[in-house]
Amino acid sequence: MKLTPKPGRAYWGNHLSSAGYVFNDWHWVFVDPEIKTISTPASRFREGYLFALENEKIIRNNILVCGNKFQIVAHGQAVAFAEGVSAYFFEEKGIVTDLAVYLQGARLAETPQCRRAVDCRVVCTSDNNLRFPKNQDSLKFKDVTVYEKDLQTGYFRYTIALTDKENNHKISHLYFRFSLKDKRSHFMHLKRSFPLWSSVEHGLKMYIENEIDSCADNVADVRNMMLEKHIMN
Repeated sequence: MKLTPKPGRAYWGNHLSSAGYVFNDWHWVFVDPEIKTISTPASRFREGYLFALENEKIIRNNILVCGNKFQIVAHGQAVAFAEGVSAYFFEEKGIVTDLAVYLQGARLAETPQCRRAVDCRVVCTSDNNLRFPKNQDSLKFKDVTVYEKDLQTGYFRYTIALTDKENNHKISHLYFRFSLKDKRSHFMHLKRSFPLWSSVEHGLKMYIENEIDSCADNVADVRNMMLEKHIMN
């Protein structure tokens, strides 16, 4: 297990600026989790936990460089790995991951999670996802979902929703006009980076506004919430 600019950097393509603006962060560390062809979410979670243990100093230094922010993006099978990283820092060091964005995760229902390890989880899926049984498609703990659907009209619809029971009626839709030649595409971050990150940003704004509204009766709480949700500054 090691930090590797290659192939980690190459995996994310040439359209990272959109993500940078959403996170307000360009101090990226690219990780190649070296996931085995045959692995389980539990084993990938443990690999992430051990990775964080072995590379704690490097990761903590990057957190400081990023303005004391800890944000993670993971794709596919690496979602479980990312949850392991967050779990280590929370359970062993008391550090909460501010934001985790998961793109087209694999076997999400089987993915171990430490609920309080991540402040906000954004889960992005698509009707172009690799197919898994329905009972494996949902992450237990999540805060925002983004679902991409090809309307077969030249437009794609991105449905953004808050996932807690009290706010499941809060849903927004964004529409983008573009064509996707490869209908089997499993790489949202490569094939349609701008609509993806625009939708993630919209979902984060919904989440933060809801957090502020929940504290609206107390001005001091609202002020503190604004300071804490620095990911959108």
